[in-house]
Amino acid sequence: MEPISFEKTYQSSLGIKIRNRLRWIPEASYLLAFFLYITGQFIQGTMLAKLIPGTITYHIQMLAAFMAIAKALLFDKHSVKDWSIIFLLGSVLWASGNNAVLLEIFYYYIFIVSAQDVDFSKIAKVFFITISSALLVTFLLAKFRIIHGLAYSRPNGAMRYALGTIYPSDLAARFFCLMLAYVIIKNFKLCFPEYLGMVAATLTTYVVTDTKVDFILMTLLILVSIFYKQTVSILKLLTSRGIAMILGTAVTAIILSTYFYTPGNPVLSMIDRALSGRLHYSHMAFKNYNVTSLGQYIDQHGFGGSTKAVLNYFYIDCSYIRVLMMFGCITFIIMVIFLLYLSYNFMNKQVYALEVALIFIALSALIDQHIWELSFNIIFLATFADLDNFRNNSHSLFFSR
Repeated sequence: MEPISFEKTYQSSLGIKIRNRLRWIPEASYLLAFFLYITGQFIQGTMLAKLIPGTITYHIQMLAAFMAIAKALLFDKHSVKDWSIIFLLGSVLWASGNNAVLLEIFYYYIFIVSAQDVDFSKIAKVFFITISSALLVTFLLAKFRIIHGLAYSRPNGAMRYALGTIYPSDLAARFFCLMLAYVIIKNFKLCFPEYLGMVAATLTTYVVTDTKVDFILMTLLILVSIFYKQTVSILKLLTSRGIAMILGTAVTAIILSTYFYTPGNPVLSMIDRALSGRLHYSHMAFKNYNVTSLGQYIDQHGFGGSTKAVLNYFYIDCSYIRVLMMFGCITFIIMVIFLLYLSYNFMNKQVYALEVALIFIALSALIDQHIWELSFNIIFLATFADLDNFRNNSHSLFFSR
């Protein structure tokens, strides 16, 4: 019997036969699975969840995950060593997600692995068209009062509207992620009307949701898009090592400032006010819970999905603190290493548009919890995807070879 070679590449013989006859099947099956998953997850983040039973969206997402797994097992090529690492990491992420009673990282991981050889520009197009269309339907349903269009007021009297989503800040994050997906699709090669559209979207988002942090991110994205060539020059000067140091320092800074936060510290208090209390509530997580190796369930009470008063409000918004406290230090370390690896990979392949997008996602993770939600953030899917179209080309929203 021939011994197993851990360096030899293995692929399903059935998958090879299918690919030889129908070359479009692997990519199409992945894109369909991706569409189903983000649709189901999107519904869970809107008031449509009150109308559609949770079991339906759950089974849609399960079907999508199984389709993605089938695509990987049938059509993807990996060595025995790589398959072993894939299954080992998947087991760790499943265990930590099971302890946290939240498996979003595990499901995202499935789609990262199964995206091998899928054109990432097509993934971005499916994301943009699906989420923008779903948002439009949600707005119309809220307008005609088929679902609740929640409204909230700040202490200063400013009104915030969710327009059928579960919370205004979630709506703002949706707009930011859509804008980011659009500039990814265009490879940051935009014309004047597109800049005007981005400015209009940014102002509208701020007026409707009154969300400062996403307004700042969207404004910064517009500026980076305008001065994209200069931005790329700065990235080249920094090199992948310099960018890794900046990203690592930012993550370390948010962890330490959260852990050592006290209301009596004027600097940290000012940062906390600017971040709408995120340091305070994240510090409560450190105060009330220990950091575990493989995660734990943390009871949280947020405003999303209701305008009723919430007693003992407590919610971890910062993605880094959320992963560390809920999913454990092992998953947190995996996440940080993954971010640094992906940044190095993008710089090494000279796909600077994706590097800029990754930096924006890393920044947004400082203030929101959506980094591992596939219906918000798609940049991690570029890990094994086909990136050839991002070297020098600009794209349209239409699907073409």
